Amino acid sequence: MREAAERGGAPPRFHPDRLGDHPLVAQVSLLRGGDMLRAPMVVAIPAMNEEERLGRTLEALDGELGSGDAVVVAVNNSRDRSADLARRYLATRRRPFLLIDLSWRGANGSAPLARRLALDCAAALSPQAHLLSLDADTLVRPLWRASYAAFFAQGFDLVCGGIGFVPEEAALLPEGDPEAERILRESRAASREAEALIDPDPDNPWPHHGNIGGANFGLRAGAYEHAGGLPDVASGEDRELLRRVRARGLRVRFAGDPLVWTSPRLDGRARGGLSDELARSRRESDPLVDEALEPAEQLELRVRMRRAFREADAAARVLLLHELEMPPGEIEALRDARSGDVWLRAEDASPRLRRPRLRRSELARLHPGLVALRDRLRRTAPEGRGEIRPVGVPT
Repeated sequence: MREAAERGGAPPRFHPDRLGDHPLVAQVSLLRGGDMLRAPMVVAIPAMNEEERLGRTLEALDGELGSGDAVVVAVNNSRDRSADLARRYLATRRRPFLLIDLSWRGANGSAPLARRLALDCAAALSPQAHLLSLDADTLVRPLWRASYAAFFAQGFDLVCGGIGFVPEEAALLPEGDPEAERILRESRAASREAEALIDPDPDNPWPHHGNIGGANFGLRAGAYEHAGGLPDVASGEDRELLRRVRARGLRVRFAGDPLVWTSPRLDGRARGGLSDELARSRRESDPLVDEALEPAEQLELRVRMRRAFREADAAARVLLLHELEMPPGEIEALRDARSGDVWLRAEDASPRLRRPRLRRSELARLHPGLVALRDRLRRTAPEGRGEIRPVGVPT
């Protein structure tokens, strides 16, 4: 099961006109500029203690955006001059913007919540706009906006862009374990190719990067609401958004462009984010690895089941829930639910789909099995790709 756990009851959505009354907000001030209602694109940037990097992020972004595009910066729980820096920069640009300077109540703050704050407010002020997510330590590269616009014009609802490292910072990154990094790369690639062979996606022919990062994704106008907003989870909000978008039948595109460069720093702001992963891999002898990785047998079951739920009717879905050892009461409650919602609940609750969180040593042991699964699927794909039958589907 994914590590990011749902909170007990999601808090209400954020709206810029009602932030002072929100139960999670202790104190807030707003600065607005221009009319965001007609903005074709809005970029949402959460920021906490980012005075060293936020300026160059905004500078690079301003050079890419169109004249009517808008920016939302959500400074939260900052102890530095991030809000002052953003205020001075945004106030001198002829661009619609919203600057939020907010303190969370108690221990409520988190990077996923700050991203949700920025996206919720962007959607509220610009309901017809495409929404783009960017991190405060991240530089957009040339044609970033144009690439998103092209994919949205093709009908893609969620575009997961490419993420590289800022070269001058990457050069200073402490060296990791080359063999461990090779196994991690190959395990990810084998897992994603196996998924593509079991459940081919015509919008994403293999190879593709197959990942989403909060530092660089975009949602076509209306898709944010269709997906139910950004999931309220403790970490991994980007991957959970991808999971929900897919379950609702929206179109996803994994693309190397639009491209950003992000900081490979080891002292990040998001628990469970990229910086945590980089730090663990360099400071611990047997660190936890990517939470999306799992043993080959479980990966195959998960992807076959996902395809089966999508293709099955209501009666067949009940059989699949039994196959996944779901409790009888829960099966009955899901009998008339939408296919995508049934799959989301099954993936969360089935003991057969509960992901073990792997350490580096465990991944090294499982790596040959992932490669073997991919190779077996490669051998059978030319003759039987269309004949692959998900586990538990009635004949």
